[in-house]
Amino acid sequence: MSRWNSRSFWKLIALTFTLALLVACGGDEEPTPAPTSAAVIAPTATAIPAEPTATPIPAQTVAPAAEALALDSVTVAVNAEFKPFVFLDENGAVTGFDIDLMNALAQVGGFELQYTDMPFEALLDSVTVGEYDVAISAITITDERSQRVDFTAPYFEAGQAPVSYLNAGQGLAVRLDNTTVFSLNDLTEANVVGVKQSTTGDSFVSETAAATVTRFAEAPEALQALSSGAVDAVVLDIPVIVDYIKTHPEAGIKLVGGPVTDEKYGIVVSKAKPEVLAALDSGLEQVRADGTYDALFNQWFGSP
Repeated sequence: MSRWNSRSFWKLIALTFTLALLVACGGDEEPTPAPTSAAVIAPTATAIPAEPTATPIPAQTVAPAAEALALDSVTVAVNAEFKPFVFLDENGAVTGFDIDLMNALAQVGGFELQYTDMPFEALLDSVTVGEYDVAISAITITDERSQRVDFTAPYFEAGQAPVSYLNAGQGLAVRLDNTTVFSLNDLTEANVVGVKQSTTGDSFVSETAAATVTRFAEAPEALQALSSGAVDAVVLDIPVIVDYIKTHPEAGIKLVGGPVTDEKYGIVVSKAKPEVLAALDSGLEQVRADGTYDALFNQWFGSP
């Protein structure tokens, strides 16, 4: 073999050996893993804010002013012969504690009021048949009446006034020269007691007293009859008796004993008008909280 051929032979051997090493090293590499897809997380039901619905807000969650905006006008039946709660002023307009309170409730609620004067015994009937929305005139809350109409929360009741003669409830009035009657127990069949017809006083005396009962259409008529001697005693709402004594000292009558009944006055509302009831109850809460109620009470029932 020639020298050139020998050298070429060894170069070929060396190259072959190098290639073999490269192939062996390449076989030890790990294969590159295939890329994996990222995990997809499903969104939860609360991730996207819910769209507002058109469902009305329940009445009990509405602020009083907003709730009352649904009311345009409220018709009110009153008996304007029940001073200081409801009566006519010198111009023939209704006034009194009840009227001022209703006006305050209307201002809070943003609705108008339309008053109509009528006999006391017609008040509940006018609301029951739907002729009027509400009635107010120192009307006592009773179970019997509540079967026909709804009542607001009490706005005047026994025990709330600083002195007992301003409490709700029936009281007994007699003449100043009386020497025999100091309570209902002193009344006999020989006595005549005046009451305002269709009132709780009428019912109470008729059921419990031994005396003869004479009914009058209005409270002033009963008190005038007592002053003149036509009746021996009168049973009426205590604040009404007290106001009459203060404004008619010449009548010569007085209040004897304590309250013969404990009562609460409420605003009568038609059972077909739940929205009116809700607005009035909300208004009562507000005028009590902001001091309006106390101011009206002191205005009309200040100590004599």
